[in-house]
Amino acid sequence: METSKQSLPPYYILVSHSSVDDAVPGAPSSNFSHPVIQYQYRDNSTIPLLPQHPDEHVLVLDYDPSPRFSTVKNISGKAVVTNLKVDEAPGAAVADGKNNHMFVIETTSDDQYVANFPSRLSLLNL
Repeated sequence: METSKQSLPPYYILVSHSSVDDAVPGAPSSNFSHPVIQYQYRDNSTIPLLPQHPDEHVLVLDYDPSPRFSTVKNISGKAVVTNLKVDEAPGAAVADGKNNHMFVIETTSDDQYVANFPSRLSLLNL
């Protein structure tokens, strides 16, 4: 049985971070980053999910095949996840057999600058 590209999770993930001080309601962020991705299954220990150092930001994306039921949260406490959306991935190759959409995780904080945000993203339930 062949899996369609749309039934696979979006292949790409970006984090869009904005500071509360700099945020303009409705304005798109220009501060994007690619997280380091760590796959975590429900039957794995949760210890690797914990931040490994004080400046590490850990987001947990609980993937559900229906994008509207996928959730993401920050477990390091230094920022707030404000939205999770699936969007087109500009420039993605169409013929590679992957879902050519991307998750965009929107975050905010009251810090002027959050260094290296985020450093790690854990994907659950894949």
